[in-house]
Amino acid sequence: MDASLWNIGIKVEDLDAEIGFFEELGAKLLSRGSRIREDGDHPHALLEFGGTRLFLTPKPVFQDALNHPLMPGLTHAVFEVDDVDEAYQRLTALGTEVLLEPVEISTDFGSRRISFYQSPNGLVFEVMQILESKV
Repeated sequence: MDASLWNIGIKVEDLDAEIGFFEELGAKLLSRGSRIREDGDHPHALLEFGGTRLFLTPKPVFQDALNHPLMPGLTHAVFEVDDVDEAYQRLTALGTEVLLEPVEISTDFGSRRISFYQSPNGLVFEVMQILESKV
């Protein structure tokens, strides 16, 4: 499975404060928006800092699938792949825990096909296929 790091996910309690903090350090705000899901409105921001993208949100999409509370801080790594469904087949064949089945989403920064997993030692990661990029 060829993959490259696309962003790092960070759970934040105060989105505005975190954006301001990183902007003061030199980060560039790439996009800001929210996704409406069945459990409410979920705001997020995508910044570029230090050569990588940071995805900030108060509630990561996979949070309710975990069997433990998710504290603020680094939450997951996102790996870009050419084919999410192929990655899903490979990861499930290895017995990787699936937190979110492959699904297509649309955000202010583009449309993606994504899925979330948890490694044997608890690392949460996302595989993502970019369908359309707006950043």
